Amino acid sequence: MFTAALIQAESSRLRDYVQACYRHLHRHPETAHFEIETNRFIRQELYRMGVYYETPAENITIAILKGHAPGATVGLRCDTDALPVQEQTGLDFASEVPGKMHACGHDGHTALGLGVAQILHDHPECWCGTAKIIFQPAEEGEDGAGDVIRTGRVNDLDVIYGLHLWSAYPTCTLHAAPVTVSAAVNMFEVRVTGKGGHGATPDKCADALVAAAEMVGALQTIISRRFSPMEPGVLTIGSFHAGHVGNIIAQEAVLKGTLRTLNNQTRTMAENAMADIIHGIARMHGCTAEINNRRMSDAVTNDPRAVSIAQECGELLGCEMHGQNTLMLGDDFSTYGSICPYAYLQLGIADEQKQSHYAHHNGHFRIDEDALPLGVAWLAMTVAKAAENWNK
Repeated sequence: MFTAALIQAESSRLRDYVQACYRHLHRHPETAHFEIETNRFIRQELYRMGVYYETPAENITIAILKGHAPGATVGLRCDTDALPVQEQTGLDFASEVPGKMHACGHDGHTALGLGVAQILHDHPECWCGTAKIIFQPAEEGEDGAGDVIRTGRVNDLDVIYGLHLWSAYPTCTLHAAPVTVSAAVNMFEVRVTGKGGHGATPDKCADALVAAAEMVGALQTIISRRFSPMEPGVLTIGSFHAGHVGNIIAQEAVLKGTLRTLNNQTRTMAENAMADIIHGIARMHGCTAEINNRRMSDAVTNDPRAVSIAQECGELLGCEMHGQNTLMLGDDFSTYGSICPYAYLQLGIADEQKQSHYAHHNGHFRIDEDALPLGVAWLAMTVAKAAENWNK
């Protein structure tokens, strides 16, 4: 079995390597579904290590490592996609792709996965079972986890872990708890169709813009008047497009937004309420409405046993374990719950002096690289311990 001393020594030895991987990936961001060069880099590194890997898609790589004896099959999800955000950090390894950057730490997650692969590969005598390190595309609302599951290559997992570098927590703090970490996410589009015409003859038209504007306000009453005050929920309209010029009544209007909930009952209730409000207002204005309300991911709720293993490993590394806050953010990691239990861990990276405290998805976002060795150590020990003990 791995000792804390060995894991820590190995993660320290790999510090410069993991940092170099992170910086390379940060320079070369690729957005959801287009992580082609990212996967070429991952495969190059795995090949150099001598680690066996599978390539079920051009943007999916799964490293498969085995210990010295049979045991459980444990997954580790490392997301790889960047965001359509212009970098403003001024780092000397800043994004070289205009309008794209790793503004959520996925470059760090991928680098951590490569560090874990190196440790597990170098010391098969210290663990048993199988580890599958999944370099997953398209986490940012694009069903990358579903893409991985549909390959059929991870259906044998007994348990899976994911880790997110988190700028809301101080650097090198470890966070794991048997709680709901993030919300179920819906993304929706509403297309309102009326009858356009001259701005001076509204009586001969059906104004899609006015109907859609009324929908924006009315939809807010779902959270404020139909949800219990004790039940969290968020409904945001983030985009509204209608009309082209000031003297023509708009024939079409398009709203786009997101719904966030923590349980399926309120999620279904909100979806039904949205449909009632939208269609009712459309009819009142002589318009019609089409709704595309997509369930992108479920709430991320950690498995208590999987969490306890991660907590034990954090304590073995000499760290104090901290809880996790439930947030209305989303992550498709919950999709893996269709095949096995999971735990979604968080590692703090916030240090104001290093300017690593900016919010995720912000052009100033950066990670504190001092957290990388601890992340490698925590994940390597957790994966190995779960592989050895999960099926006992």
